[in-house]
Amino acid sequence: MTALLVLLCAVASVVGGSDWVSGGLSRRTTGVRFLVGVSAVLALGVLVGWPILHLGAGSVVVSVLVAAAWLCCGLVSQAQWEKMLRVRQRVRVGRGASENGTDRLESLIRLVHAGLLLLAVALCVVVSQPLGSRAAKMSAVVGIVVLLAVPANRVVADILAVARHSTQGDGKTDAADCEPSQESGRQDELGSSMRGGRWIGPLERILILLLASVEAPAAIAAIVAAKGVIRFPEISQDKAGQKAEEFLIGSFASWILAVLGAVTIHLA
Repeated sequence: MTALLVLLCAVASVVGGSDWVSGGLSRRTTGVRFLVGVSAVLALGVLVGWPILHLGAGSVVVSVLVAAAWLCCGLVSQAQWEKMLRVRQRVRVGRGASENGTDRLESLIRLVHAGLLLLAVALCVVVSQPLGSRAAKMSAVVGIVVLLAVPANRVVADILAVARHSTQGDGKTDAADCEPSQESGRQDELGSSMRGGRWIGPLERILILLLASVEAPAAIAAIVAAKGVIRFPEISQDKAGQKAEEFLIGSFASWILAVLGAVTIHLA
């Protein structure tokens, strides 16, 4: 059951992967994504659950319903979120607060959405039987690999966004502390054109997953050390230490997701 649930959630992530892109989605586009996503989840659940994984009807139905519910949660109308965020923004601005709180709230909403998936998979690992066949193992691996790609990238980006807003919202920062933040913001704008991070993160997590599956902790430690050495010149130039903090937060979040994927496959 765990393998099927992970696979179906991965399919749902692929269908609804661009739902939170800035600009929003029309109701018609959201409806099409909902129909395509639910149809894909239902078809894959039936085709893989019964003839390949040999699961009972109850396990297949539960997996399909959980994946469909998670997809629906991600496909909540963007207009509704934007309306709620605008109301919150007006309240915060009226109180003299920063407008960055709306972005932080949106990131927190996405993190809660991802946390619901982790909770569902964790409960499934605890209550379901261990994977007994090679097909189930391969299904779980495929689902974890897909989830460690773009969805995990969004989770790491949201964690960094929440961390940045928490730092910017600290009332104890003085004028001297604002200069490095502005410099860091300019560096982020310059670095926004670089898309390497979107590839490095998934490849790093997948590589850690593969090395963990063959029980090679020394190779994993070497990758972690090599990443720090490569980024050291860039980090050392930041006198405020903001780059180092972002590097550590993003790296730890990425590694934790990779470890959770490996643990899911091992325990399942």
